[in-house]
Amino acid sequence: MAAVKPKRHGPSMDMTAMSDVAFLLLTFFIMTTQFRSQETVAINTPSSISKFKVEDKNVGTISITTDGKYYFGMADPGERKNFINALNTKFNLGLTASEQAEFTKLAEVGMSKSQLKGYINLPPIDKKKAKLPGIPLDSTNTELVDWVKTYGEVNPAGTLAIRGDIKTQYPAVKTLFSELGKEKIFKFKLITKGE
Repeated sequence: MAAVKPKRHGPSMDMTAMSDVAFLLLTFFIMTTQFRSQETVAINTPSSISKFKVEDKNVGTISITTDGKYYFGMADPGERKNFINALNTKFNLGLTASEQAEFTKLAEVGMSKSQLKGYINLPPIDKKKAKLPGIPLDSTNTELVDWVKTYGEVNPAGTLAIRGDIKTQYPAVKTLFSELGKEKIFKFKLITKGE
C-alpha cells in the first residue's frame, strides 16, 4: 500500500507585530518632529568653514536681502509671543490678543511697526502675495534698532544673528553695523552655510 503524502502548506508569518512597530515608529516621529516656520525671504548665505551652529532658540535674526531690505524674526513661537507683547506695550501698536496670536505665526517681519497691524489682518493668501518693504533703517529712521533693543529687553539671554545674502551690497551691511554700534550692540553672530 502506498503512503499518503501530507498536504504541503506554504510558510506563514504573522505580520501583526511588524505593523505595530511600524505604526509606533510613525507615531513617534510625527509627535516629536518640530516644523520650522517658512521664511519670508529666500537668502543665499555665503559659505564659510565655521563649525558652530546657530541654535533655534534664544536667537533673534536680522535678514538682509540683495536689495538692502531688513527683516527681523525669531524661530521660536514662544519668544515671538513675549516679543510682540512687549513691542505692543512699548510702542502702543494697538494689537489685540488675537492679532498678537497671529503674529506668533510669522517667522520674519518685513515692515514698519505702523504697517504691522494691517499686515497681520490680511487673509493668508494676501499675506503670501504681499510685497514687504522691509523694516526701516537709515540715518533718519532706525526702527530696526528699536526691534533689536526690544528683543534684548524681552530675552536677555538671547543672541542676535545676522544673515545676509551673498549678493547683498556692502552699504546695507555697513549701515546695519553702524546703527547697532551707536546703541552699543556689538555682540552678534553672522550666519553662513558650511562648505
